[in-house]
Amino acid sequence: MKVYLDDDMDSNALIGLLQKAGHEVFSPRTTGTRGQNDQEHLRYAAENHLALLTANAGDFIGLHEQWMSRGESHDGMLIVYRENNPVQDMTFQEIAHAVTQIERSGMPLKNSYYNLNFWRGGAH
Repeated sequence: MKVYLDDDMDSNALIGLLQKAGHEVFSPRTTGTRGQNDQEHLRYAAENHLALLTANAGDFIGLHEQWMSRGESHDGMLIVYRENNPVQDMTFQEIAHAVTQIERSGMPLKNSYYNLNFWRGGAH
């Protein structure tokens, strides 16, 4: 899967795990989009046909709804919900596994968003 990371997910460790799992990863550091607002991150991902990976659920679900109401299209959002509790939060390894599970599931990504927390375990 081709994945674009939001600023909050731009980590060398996560990038390495996603690449090891066979995903093509684009980060704000490598695309020159670091520090841009959420709308611009989604626009970059959409224009380049990339699924957007973020832990900024509220803002991006809101953007998804705005885009759908305006007839705009994106290539999917993969959302990590954080509890700010190290025991409950997904590790980078779990995030990479969840992205792979969604890709393998064949579920449509276009104009959709998925909660990766539901995908941290086994097959779905």
